[in-house]
Amino acid sequence: MRFPPTIRSVINSLLAAALAAGSLPARADTAGDVLRAARQFLAAEAARAGLVEAQFTVEVSGSPAKAQPCPKPVNVEPADTQFPSRMRFVASCATAGWSETYTLRAEVSAQVVVAASQLNSGQPIVADDLRLERRTLMNLQDALSDPAALVGMASRRTLRPGQLVDRRALAPAVLVRRGATVTIVARNQGILVSSTGEATETGRRDDVIGVRNSATGRVIRARVTGANEVEPVGIVHSPD
Repeated sequence: MRFPPTIRSVINSLLAAALAAGSLPARADTAGDVLRAARQFLAAEAARAGLVEAQFTVEVSGSPAKAQPCPKPVNVEPADTQFPSRMRFVASCATAGWSETYTLRAEVSAQVVVAASQLNSGQPIVADDLRLERRTLMNLQDALSDPAALVGMASRRTLRPGQLVDRRALAPAVLVRRGATVTIVARNQGILVSSTGEATETGRRDDVIGVRNSATGRVIRARVTGANEVEPVGIVHSPD
């Protein structure tokens, strides 16, 4: 039905006044709110994990058949975000007293660390063993984007060239093994003196282990500073 201009103007004024007074609930773009919340969540998680050049695509894969009205902005909270490929967010409206669950599917990619060559289990990692590649990630917290942070670590399993370096599979590398010949490097006021010794214990970086000085026979306590390299921190005992 077409109303005369004067009547239409009155109706529009009444509707505007009702909305301003809050007597008519506004329709909420709930799906849009949920998508924005999911993107913000993923961006925050990527930043927390230190991921470089993270990119996201997010879509709603499951939602209520009909969005409910809410006179105020909808509140959105994550409910299940372990895997980006299937996340759940809950949208709620305290004023109207409703809450709805939305299922989302996201694809996340970033520049992450992969093996540049084969890395054997337990092999100390050096810079040349690694490179950055863009990969799609199943879990944001398992990937790494800083190759320098991995130097001196070791993978618990063998990695093929191009395979993603998984944070969960890393451990400090064993740099000195019991019975190995090591270099003892002592520094004092700019003077550096080195000698050889035999490790009496196995150690990782910064571990303090026993080392028998080959020249004196004394067993000293020494801190592991590199592959088969230590620095003295004290004497245990002298030979009989």
